[in-house]
Amino acid sequence: MPRGETTGDREDGMTTQHTHDIDRTLPQQRGRSAPPPLTAVALVPATLAPQPRRPARRDVLAIKASLAAVQKEPVALAQSFYAHLFEMAPAARAMFASDMTAQMQRMTDVLLANIGALEDERPGLEDTLHALGALHRDRWSVRPEHYLYIAHALTRAVRDVAGPAWSGSLSSSWISLTQWITGHMLVGHHGGPE
Repeated sequence: MPRGETTGDREDGMTTQHTHDIDRTLPQQRGRSAPPPLTAVALVPATLAPQPRRPARRDVLAIKASLAAVQKEPVALAQSFYAHLFEMAPAARAMFASDMTAQMQRMTDVLLANIGALEDERPGLEDTLHALGALHRDRWSVRPEHYLYIAHALTRAVRDVAGPAWSGSLSSSWISLTQWITGHMLVGHHGGPE
């Protein structure tokens, strides 16, 4: 199937689309000198279920298998993640301290813990992500539109660290994970599950 080709309609009214071109330009990207948009970008249509589904077991297993490279180089993962994030959303850099060491460690710790909990199918993981979304809103003024960049930056960072182990299938698994994580953080950002 060609990249970006529509594959069908889902029961929630959205159209599914598959692409493994994670480096494509996002519609919300703008040059460093362009002003930010005046209105928030609608990332989660109101018609979507408030509780994103957990990634499929096969995706979780593929992600877990790919973690060997990530666990060997957590600093490289975090550095790549923030480099991609700040490239896509330069204004986000001001939200962080000049020394990112502690932040990079926290980010990789949270990511690895959540993936481990997901594999074990632990209950309450979604509640943890909701709380994390509310914390990001309240403490760091993260806005809903930032989550699009976060998902893309994380997928690109894992690709960078995974090297030759990266594949289209693994990309799809990580995209599923990042959509689940950011979806639940957005639920928390907006005040919790309905």
